Amino acid sequence: MKRCLQLQRQVHRLCWQQRARFYVQCADAAAAITANNYGGTGNELLESASLAGNCKPTMRKFNVRLETPLAPEEQLGLTGDAKALGEWQLSRCVPLERLDDLTWQTNVRLQSCRQLEYRYFVYIENAAGYKQIRRWETHFKPRVLYPCPEQQCHGPLDVFGLTSLDESSAQVHRGWLNHEAIVQLKFNGEKMFQVHDIETFDPQHVQLKIVPVEESAGLVVEYSKQLYGKSQLQLQPAYGVSYTKGDIVIFHITLPLDRMMLQNFRLECYSLDQELLGSASLSAAQLVGSEGLLQLHIKSAERPEETLARLRLPYVVVQPYQYSPLDFKTTYAHYWPRSWPNLDVGHRGNGKSYIAEAPLERENTIASFLSAYAHHADMVELDVHLTADGIPVIYHDFGLRTAPPGKLIEKPEQLEYVLIKDINYELLKRLRIFSVVNGKVMEYPAHNAEPRPEHRIFPRLVDVLQQLPKSLGIDVEIKWPQRRQGGGSEAEQTIDKNFFADRVLYEVIQFGCGRPLIFSSFDADMCTMLRFKQNIFPVMFLTQGETKKWQPFSDLRTRNFLAAVNNAQAFELAGTAPHAEDFLGENAAHLLEQARVQGQIIVIWGDDCNSKERVKYFTEIGATATCYDRSDLYISETKQRSFFNSSALLAEFEAQCRM
Repeated sequence: MKRCLQLQRQVHRLCWQQRARFYVQCADAAAAITANNYGGTGNELLESASLAGNCKPTMRKFNVRLETPLAPEEQLGLTGDAKALGEWQLSRCVPLERLDDLTWQTNVRLQSCRQLEYRYFVYIENAAGYKQIRRWETHFKPRVLYPCPEQQCHGPLDVFGLTSLDESSAQVHRGWLNHEAIVQLKFNGEKMFQVHDIETFDPQHVQLKIVPVEESAGLVVEYSKQLYGKSQLQLQPAYGVSYTKGDIVIFHITLPLDRMMLQNFRLECYSLDQELLGSASLSAAQLVGSEGLLQLHIKSAERPEETLARLRLPYVVVQPYQYSPLDFKTTYAHYWPRSWPNLDVGHRGNGKSYIAEAPLERENTIASFLSAYAHHADMVELDVHLTADGIPVIYHDFGLRTAPPGKLIEKPEQLEYVLIKDINYELLKRLRIFSVVNGKVMEYPAHNAEPRPEHRIFPRLVDVLQQLPKSLGIDVEIKWPQRRQGGGSEAEQTIDKNFFADRVLYEVIQFGCGRPLIFSSFDADMCTMLRFKQNIFPVMFLTQGETKKWQPFSDLRTRNFLAAVNNAQAFELAGTAPHAEDFLGENAAHLLEQARVQGQIIVIWGDDCNSKERVKYFTEIGATATCYDRSDLYISETKQRSFFNSSALLAEFEAQCRM
């Protein structure tokens, strides 16, 4: 196989050499394009080719070689920026014909004088005729098909996932949801099983398998057993996945939307000797809302009337993004060049403000973000909640301390605590806002009481996206309350998670494109949602890790840095945003290298970053970026401008979203 690919690349190289002879004969503009594979638009060739009488529809042959065969139900597709190539739309893609296990081809009539861009992808088609993207080429720049003389229009000789001869590995990722959904069943906690007889059923020595009762086109069950470097999703073994208490095993089920509620499954439990011990039935109809907890009874295989164990099984349902459909044209989801420097990220803008010795600007306001930018922060981190009427607003805590108008407040116990999710936006702007600093009650101007718009608390996400310069990157943290190890939750949340994610995505896609922007969340499932709902922006898993400052969360994926790295690998996240406390020991640089080996970025945050010495330290040990308070105090004096404050860099983000 390796020898075949080497021969394929040699043929590919000869093809490019032959093609180059034609370019030398064309106008100087054509030579400029060929000097840079991705420069220009091809219009430079249009005039010279038209004058030569060569601008005619010509049949172009696309030949593609795979490194491994596709599954029997999988198909190879082609799309690009011409009408005949489907204009990047999934529904209008061009199917290729399978010549053998590894070779596919198709012929498309295209203008010979026009430079075109295109990508390949793998898909299946379900019974309703909807296409489901399995894998697609995710290079920052698409492939380029150059103009050619009509008589010498040879088709490309491509290798799936490789767009240049010097690439050592393919760049291919899973697709985003369109007409299908994802159901995840999560073995990610402690004390999930309640066992009646440990000798008959030992959950520490069991193999688990999810079996569809009815097979249907487009339904696939995969799993991730999260171990360092081996966490990728894969198909289940015949007798299930070995599971021991403390393991993290996530079953990842993709199924068509039109049959989702009709689908039934069986959880089968095998012994290590591959003997069926028992099973439990579950139906997609039991999945109420975006997330929840299934109560399953595992019945004995030999005596179906006997219950071996009860299982509390958390689930999450990921629905497709509900607004405008996305396409194949651009993706920044895995775009973070290693040539970029270590970046400075302003925490909540220029830092926390409901503390003693706070900065002049209140946190999470446009004024605070602009202050960080004025001191050369490359990005700012901000926190997003959804109000009761579905408005994404910027604020850190899940709720706020308030009091009725005119009431004199002297003690903390006189304050009321209300959650942002329970207040509509117009009321939120009128509320009095208090904080307790060192036991003393402090009142701050309400949104409507602040005469300076940029200093107003609770700015809408859309206001921030429209008013901040595009040369200032943004880390959009989605706030979602976590359950604690000892019980209870950070806050109540009654808003549907898919609705929450879609509302934020809508605002960002409509108003946030054309700039460096990344999503993050402490909620692992929210990260999964953001990853599979869209293909435009990177997503980071934000964790507090092994800390002495707060109680651990119940989700085992949040407990330490490597668990977060494994989860990011499982669901193809851009990386992690771990708490600084994890990196104060002697093995800090080694930990960061373990993430980088997996191709992940690492943004370190926390109070332990808040000094010039610590910012320098985290940069030196290899953090991709450091998120800290007070850019005005701790950013390097030698820094002259924000990294993205460059016309060349901003030009890279111009094609981020098609509007």
